[in-house]
Amino acid sequence: MKRRKLLFNQTRFIIVVLLAGSVVGIIYTGNKDQQIADGVPAPLSITTSAEQLTSFSPSPEVQLPVYEITDEHMDDSGIWHVTLSTLTANQQELKKLVQHACSIALTKSQIVNSVFVDVVKNEKASSKLATGKMALTSTGEAQTGSKKMEVTFQLNS
Repeated sequence: MKRRKLLFNQTRFIIVVLLAGSVVGIIYTGNKDQQIADGVPAPLSITTSAEQLTSFSPSPEVQLPVYEITDEHMDDSGIWHVTLSTLTANQQELKKLVQHACSIALTKSQIVNSVFVDVVKNEKASSKLATGKMALTSTGEAQTGSKKMEVTFQLNS
């Protein structure tokens, strides 16, 4: 008889542990979804030197032009330097391209403090069409001289 009672207590204990684990799993999953939602960055805004830090958001009908990353490297201070080659010279498309490059920096597995973008025509470094930069951290703010998550764009003539 004693064995049967002991087996019954062990079974009840296992059931209680499984139920408690299920509740904890459900609570953890709910918090994880909230953490993911909290971690999504705000949309990027673009400013140009001529706009004196006013926001710019390219119109939705402006499409991302065809481009190629021709050079990229990360320096020791967490600055990601990227050069994009494109055939377009349209100012709106170039702004969208700089914004896109900055959003790529957010997906890097390495810690990126800031990103500096050069857009060139036909892979020629001498034909720089535009430049841009964005700070991702407070260190990046010091490196770029701009606020976090704010894309600064400059069109080269």
